[in-house]
Amino acid sequence: MIEHVKGSRLRRMARFATIAARTTKDVVQAKALQRLRGDDEAVVADALRPTAVRMVEVLGEMKGVATKFGQFLTMADQDTFPEEAKKILNRLLHQTPQRMDPEKARAVFIQELGEPPETVFARWEPEPFASASMGQVHAATMHDGREVVVKLQFPGVGDAIEHDIRNAGVMFKGMSLAGGILDTREYFEEVAETLRRELDYREEIVQLKAYQEALRPWPTLVVPGVVESLSTARVLVLDRLHGPTLLEFAEDPDSPADARFRVASQVVAAIWGPFLRQGLIHADPHPGNYIVLPDGRLGVLDFGATKQLSHKFTAAYWQVVTASMRLEKVDYIGIFDRIDFTFPADLDATRAWMDALVLIVERPLRNDFYDWGACQLAVDCRKHMTKSALLAVQVRGPVESLMFYRAAVGAAGDFRMLRAAGNFREVLREVLETARANMDERLVAAFEGHDADLRLDAGDVST
Repeated sequence: MIEHVKGSRLRRMARFATIAARTTKDVVQAKALQRLRGDDEAVVADALRPTAVRMVEVLGEMKGVATKFGQFLTMADQDTFPEEAKKILNRLLHQTPQRMDPEKARAVFIQELGEPPETVFARWEPEPFASASMGQVHAATMHDGREVVVKLQFPGVGDAIEHDIRNAGVMFKGMSLAGGILDTREYFEEVAETLRRELDYREEIVQLKAYQEALRPWPTLVVPGVVESLSTARVLVLDRLHGPTLLEFAEDPDSPADARFRVASQVVAAIWGPFLRQGLIHADPHPGNYIVLPDGRLGVLDFGATKQLSHKFTAAYWQVVTASMRLEKVDYIGIFDRIDFTFPADLDATRAWMDALVLIVERPLRNDFYDWGACQLAVDCRKHMTKSALLAVQVRGPVESLMFYRAAVGAAGDFRMLRAAGNFREVLREVLETARANMDERLVAAFEGHDADLRLDAGDVST
């Protein structure tokens, strides 16, 4: 096998072992002081902030699976991982990853398909135009003129990821010694399973087709077609979508305000539409995964992290979102308890805290005009969390919520980056109505017995 993954396994193992040992040591010391001084868990979390920053930085520098674990972990425990840790990780994530040279890329293609790319295609670009932690992308043209992109997986990345998963497990086990807010072992297993699935491009094809079907009621969203005859576990051939990425579009000073709002509206549909229609979530709304097409449509890419959430989880959020659209308060604890959230013992205080948080999160829905460019939603959420840190970190969602919140937080970041402004309340209303008119029958059944009220306004009775 051609080796491309940077760094020997022993060296990577040593780095994992070092950060795991230091992390475990810091956790044990913090817990010992907690017992001596009677500190609460919020004090422990604050004491471990430097540990969190160091761990995320090391994970990010190691790239690949390590970086992804760091990204997921900062989302799993927002209070434990402060803003400076997340900024470090974002910086590292956007650094240009190492690429295969043309001969190595050609060898990978031959190993998978038995023929050189210049024979299979009428035109083959030996230099990749994009790359990520697990592979790189080349442009090509088929003999019938069809323009495609060819995604090649780095040789050795599968073995490296399995080693990293095992080694990272040691670090997470050390973190779990703190218990409570730092015990993220279940989230770790969710991330590990997602990463393993991303290694098999045949599985990505299955996810792509499922997402494509889920997007059927939204024709302005485009999923590229697949050339299955040329796709394997480590090679994926897709139709090429031309246009700037969402990041390039957002950074272009000539992108007009109305176009920014239109693109943001399409991202709302891309994230919330398949979820509200059938519980399918695209959990990687990275700005590089969207292409702004010349005809005004939006292309959606990369389906390795797509996940089917349970119908009971989706049904619960239908209740939450429609209540928000009606500007009504509901029993959030009752709804979330039904989907296996855990809460502090003081439910009255938790209910008051959660109601206040909802008022912050609902701002884009409480106004006919909302400017994400001037948005303070994330800042105010963080202040609200910090103000009641001990309570906040004890409200923990089920494992499947990790992907859902990754999608929601990522989409909000896209809106801020776009500096989009407009009537997002109306945008979500249209997505809700379309999803409701095309709802999966199994999801409809999940509402039975819960007295779910899906009206958007008084007199607007759900079908």
